[in-house]
Amino acid sequence: MKLITTLSILASLFLVSCQKEADFSNSSGNGGNNGGGTTGSGLLTKIVSKSGSDSSTLAFGYNTSKKIITLNTTIVSGGTTSSVQERVERNSQGIITKLIIKSDLYQQSGFDSVETIIRYTGSKYTSRVTSFDAVVIVLKDSVSMIYDGTGKVVTEKDYVDFGTGYYEEKGKIDYTYSGSNIASIKNYSYDASSTSYSLEQTYTYDQYDSKISPMSMGIEGFLFDSAPFYSSNNPTKSSVSSPLGGTYTYTTTYTYNSSNKPVTAMSTIQPGNSIATGTYYYQ
Repeated sequence: MKLITTLSILASLFLVSCQKEADFSNSSGNGGNNGGGTTGSGLLTKIVSKSGSDSSTLAFGYNTSKKIITLNTTIVSGGTTSSVQERVERNSQGIITKLIIKSDLYQQSGFDSVETIIRYTGSKYTSRVTSFDAVVIVLKDSVSMIYDGTGKVVTEKDYVDFGTGYYEEKGKIDYTYSGSNIASIKNYSYDASSTSYSLEQTYTYDQYDSKISPMSMGIEGFLFDSAPFYSSNNPTKSSVSSPLGGTYTYTTTYTYNSSNKPVTAMSTIQPGNSIATGTYYYQ
């Protein structure tokens, strides 16, 4: 969701594309903290959303403990297809230690894949550092996670080392919550000359249903740069806005299975009164 480094841009494209197609994309995830989404013994394996000729597919893979280990995204927009493949490594306690990402964007830039090292201190994930080997120099993107007293991530600060050995702050993201759901996400850029932040984009989740998200990643959602995956329920009213891009609002309705988890979703997007649909697949 950050707009600063290549990794951040990639995550932003993924989330913004899903947001513009339909704001039900964050109903997917992994049971990192909150358990796996099941229908009987099944796990959520795929979500397909469509809006006109554009579409996005999220596919999930799990280990034998039913914890997420892969998250693959395919987006078709304007006749162009892009893909992102994310894979995590976990230690014997199930804690994520590394995230490996492959993407079309990286390959175009000469990278086969990019690795993010996850730091876990005490009982919390505290930071993640991504290195980009540009041959001449090694660029590093570092994100620190700041928690409140209840154990929720309230701020992520983003720093970049352009091969000098010195990290420069590039921006931050602030989060608010409503119970076990994300209420708002605000993305800021940082101006070192004035030591001030400028608001770039705001995601607001005004209303959720009382049903169960097919899977909720909990804190692990932040490690995938997908904070909306934290939420336990499904958003029904939400919006995304920016100073230059205006505001898009989403009203979403769902059909549910016998386990009270979504099977289909339909979003009405304003302005434009366009419609997007989504289908959830379980194994």
